[in-house]
Amino acid sequence: MLPFTGWEIVTVLGVVFALFLGHFLVIAGAFYGGFWIWGRKRLAARRIQQQPLRVARPLRELAFSVLSIGLFSVMLAGLWALDRFGLTAVYWQVSEFGWIWFLLSIGIMALVHDSYYYWAHRFMHHPRVFRRVHKLHHGFHNPTPFASYAFHPLEAVIEVAWILPLALVMPIHPGALACYVVFLTVLNVISHLGYETYPSWVARWFITSTHHNLHHTRGRGHFMLYFNIWDRLMGTNAHDYEAMVEEINQRARKERLAHADLQTPSTAGVLQGVAAVRLQ
Repeated sequence: MLPFTGWEIVTVLGVVFALFLGHFLVIAGAFYGGFWIWGRKRLAARRIQQQPLRVARPLRELAFSVLSIGLFSVMLAGLWALDRFGLTAVYWQVSEFGWIWFLLSIGIMALVHDSYYYWAHRFMHHPRVFRRVHKLHHGFHNPTPFASYAFHPLEAVIEVAWILPLALVMPIHPGALACYVVFLTVLNVISHLGYETYPSWVARWFITSTHHNLHHTRGRGHFMLYFNIWDRLMGTNAHDYEAMVEEINQRARKERLAHADLQTPSTAGVLQGVAAVRLQ
């Protein structure tokens, strides 16, 4: 006899899907609204593709992201089912391991996922796999935040597969996993933002929007998720990557200074105004 009912597994699946989709829509929607709508002109200097070769397709991106989130939810519901069979190291009371482990486990998940993602991503670029699977994601040549989870169904499964074996051996609290998913979504959305928001020094050690945008436009290298470590070690960073981040920051700096000059009255203008008032 199963340790859960059909209604329970359907309920878990529904709740996981609703929470996953809900937080994605809020985060991706906020960044899209802030940069692609409100900031289209205000933040134009920070736009990575100044003259994009293809138009953005946010609705198509969103459709595939929703499909991927559905598959993620199925796998997470499957993890819940495995736990009901007593096959995982998942725990439900924070007091079992304390808050230090709760927080530490989030960092460990990030490190494990980051390394897994690099090699899984490189596998996706094998010509046969790319043609059949990963090409769909690269079809979004000019990505928006809604492309963050826009994957082929098989790629979506591979993207989240790392959590299942990890949960078999490492104590993970569902709350810690939820925190990690939010962390993942925020950084993934920034990677697909299309606007560079980080200062130049970040580019050396962390993944920026420019880093992943180059991956979409050039279709090679730049396989990491969070930290610019494996790409540096394996020589898969573009040689001009850090210079491009610096160029964007300089362009934004010049734009900001030019705007400030327009807003500040010149000394001559102020003196002329004062003189006019005195003559009156």
